[in-house]
Amino acid sequence: MSSSCALNPLNKPCGSCPWRENQEASDIPNFDLEKAERLSKCSPDTNGMGPNYLDPIFACHQSREGEEFACAGWLAKVGHAHPRIRYLVSTGKLPAEALNPGTGWPELHSNYLDVLDKLRAATVE
Repeated sequence: MSSSCALNPLNKPCGSCPWRENQEASDIPNFDLEKAERLSKCSPDTNGMGPNYLDPIFACHQSREGEEFACAGWLAKVGHAHPRIRYLVSTGKLPAEALNPGTGWPELHSNYLDVLDKLRAATVE
């Protein structure tokens, strides 16, 4: 996802967001486990380290290629760990409220490692 993307016009996780605890890999249109594995660079690792400023922003799978926007679930749960997101908040280009789940949101996984575990398990079955 490019650094000049719109952040999330939906302002909430979409119905098939992988960050939603009640969604599975089969709920994600055109799900690709290899691509999901590569997205781990967007989030902190097992030691809580990363990502780096130039690492990608986790794009919503509802966005179109070349017109990507950030996943609202990712923003709300781990977006604060991405240096580029912190920069956007500090410069007023992204409201700080985007870094917390909104009222009435579904339950979300707290980290991408849990999301990946769920997605990997669904593809093994």
